[in-house]
Amino acid sequence: MGDFKIVEQSLNKLINFDEVDLIIGVVGTKVILNAHEIYEKYKVPVILNNLGGYVPTHSFRSPYLFYNSLDLWKSEWAMGKWSQKRFGGFPALSMSIYESGYNMHECYRLGASISGAPFLKMDITKNMSGEADTFPLINALMKHAPGHAHVLLSGREGTQFLDYYKKTSLLSGIPVSVNPFMIDECLEISDRDAQSIYSAATWSCLLENPANRSFVDAYEQAYSRQPNVYSMLAFETGLIVCEALKGFENDNYSGERMAKQLGKADAEGPRGKINVSTMPVNADQPVYIRKSFYDHKAGLIKNEIIDSDPGISWQEPDVLNAAYQNTSGWENPYLCV
Repeated sequence: MGDFKIVEQSLNKLINFDEVDLIIGVVGTKVILNAHEIYEKYKVPVILNNLGGYVPTHSFRSPYLFYNSLDLWKSEWAMGKWSQKRFGGFPALSMSIYESGYNMHECYRLGASISGAPFLKMDITKNMSGEADTFPLINALMKHAPGHAHVLLSGREGTQFLDYYKKTSLLSGIPVSVNPFMIDECLEISDRDAQSIYSAATWSCLLENPANRSFVDAYEQAYSRQPNVYSMLAFETGLIVCEALKGFENDNYSGERMAKQLGKADAEGPRGKINVSTMPVNADQPVYIRKSFYDHKAGLIKNEIIDSDPGISWQEPDVLNAAYQNTSGWENPYLCV
């Protein structure tokens, strides 16, 4: 799903034509909030899955809205905090216009500030279409000579940037962190030069707990590949729905009653305890700091968990302020991919 008009049409069709009692989808945070009159009017619960580029706010709540997210805003805050504490100096942030439209860069800045960053240098690519060109970002980093750098790019731009970075000897001494999808295991990166890149996320395939190992093993056996984050979010959401359904008997099901059950349902998933209520939003999962390494046996790049951080609450005044100041209007829920 994408912009508001498409989501509005889809909701109306699902509710009025298909007569569904529960809707689950990948939708942008702001888009689904703006559509609240539809699902609230018909008392149909909606479970939203997304990556969490936007910070949830106090207005992001409804007894019929449920939220399961990777909370990228939170992991960006933790990445900034950890990198600044580890490397010192001042940070530089490189990104595209697209990634700059969410709250991630501001949360990274706040995290770095917590650890004492005196200031942050920020550079944004100018090209909105056509061929990727991230060399201006490389030039800017060479000019700034920061204590460490953070990169928010997607797709070809992200791949190109990392290629330039590894080939530019003047940057070899600058530690680099990236959004978790630039160096994700699901990309099956075999380039040994992609080692020693840092990232942060609230979930990893390599997370060692019984629920995650069971999920990853079952997924790999069924599909012969590693699960990506959307697979994990869908699995968690399925666990919550199953838990909510335990409160029903025979044919006494309704959307309104399902909403009440979802509001109090908890489940144990790959990231730990899950609760999808927005009354208020729960974003309690810890953030895992990762460092990429070359797995000689698999012949691929993987991400080793080297540290963790409880993160920060979306209700912290500075974090909320970052959310309220954002005016980009970006609606795409597939950011950073």
